[in-house]
Amino acid sequence: MAHHFKLASALLIGVYVAPSANSMNWSRSVPPPPVTAATMAQASVEAAPERMLIDTLNAVRSNRLDDALRLVDALIEKNPNYKLAHLIKGDLLLARTRPLTTLGNAGDAHAEKLNDLRAEAQVRLKHYLAPPPSEAIPASLVKLSPQQAYAVVVDATSSRLYMFRNDNGVPRYLLDFYVTIGKQGAGKNREGDQRTPVGVYFVTGKLPRADLDKTYGAQADLYGVGAWPLSYPNEWDKRQGRDGHGIWLHGSPSDTYSRPPLASNGCVVLTNPDMAALGRYLSAGTPVVITPRIEWLAMDEWRSRAAKAQAQLDHWRSDWEKLDTEHYLAHYSDDFRANGTDINTWRKQKSQINASKQWAKVKLENVSLFAYPAETPMLLTSFDQDYQSNNLNNRTRKRLYWKQEGPGWKIVYEGSQG
Repeated sequence: MAHHFKLASALLIGVYVAPSANSMNWSRSVPPPPVTAATMAQASVEAAPERMLIDTLNAVRSNRLDDALRLVDALIEKNPNYKLAHLIKGDLLLARTRPLTTLGNAGDAHAEKLNDLRAEAQVRLKHYLAPPPSEAIPASLVKLSPQQAYAVVVDATSSRLYMFRNDNGVPRYLLDFYVTIGKQGAGKNREGDQRTPVGVYFVTGKLPRADLDKTYGAQADLYGVGAWPLSYPNEWDKRQGRDGHGIWLHGSPSDTYSRPPLASNGCVVLTNPDMAALGRYLSAGTPVVITPRIEWLAMDEWRSRAAKAQAQLDHWRSDWEKLDTEHYLAHYSDDFRANGTDINTWRKQKSQINASKQWAKVKLENVSLFAYPAETPMLLTSFDQDYQSNNLNNRTRKRLYWKQEGPGWKIVYEGSQG
């Protein structure tokens, strides 16, 4: 006997919405379609859990509810603590006896927890329905230095993390994962504001689970398989008066497969399998850009922007090397401040130093360039600087923060990294 029901999902254009008539049915007497549920379930068991989830939702949307139940059972068998999968299975079982109106239709369900699970289903399905353009590059990754084998970009709005490999300075897509960010979203300003910072950061090291257990005891389970600390607050954060600490990439508690999109205290959180997979590519110095929303560029546009950013840095280096003090200082904004030095003091110091030079050579190596996520367009340039002159030889790691002012770019912060 067939059972009929109607689903009008409150999720992204209807997670459960069926084509045309918007009605679906269970049928235990009608043979399955040529691609059977058993075949699909077997194939999906070997796939990533997110792929299995999407297969389940697509089976529901295609009016193949027996298939959907088998698929979600396979997903739960693989990940027993996947709460969203259990919710979908509950819906499928309830659908045999009564109409459903939304994802998570149990009358006594906790509203906040349901909303969290709906939000997770929404962002995961949205990524499947509208993936980034093929071969596109995030605008924030302008150039990667030879020392940066990989780079990470986090899209806070879509709860997605993308990993790229360095192909002779060109970022090439490698992996992507669903992530959780701060309970209050992105844009950290203060300690305890439960927001994830926005900016360009670098992995500072690794905290294996064994080390976390020694330090935090039972609370270490919050971080799952381990943690990779980030360099928040960076120089620009401090310049803006932002504070806080302990912003990490880390895994999930052992009793939870995945957390809702907005659930951390500010860290970027992955499932344990995803964090373990990502962690294989992370090392001290790996760039991690956290942006409200990724701007994706076609290769030609990316190359054009990268060339302009590199030219800006080259002009600064050339003017400095030529001891052309007027043009060199013209690269600095009136808003420049660094380590307690304002633009007037900086101009005076640099004018005196250049006046004492007979010649200078400035070489920049291991250059990386990032479009810094900010309300006003910014650039971050990072490089090893080899400075030689008639009375000083110096080699240091340096970062320059540039802000767009009118048609050009001006330096608003300069600092050495030791």
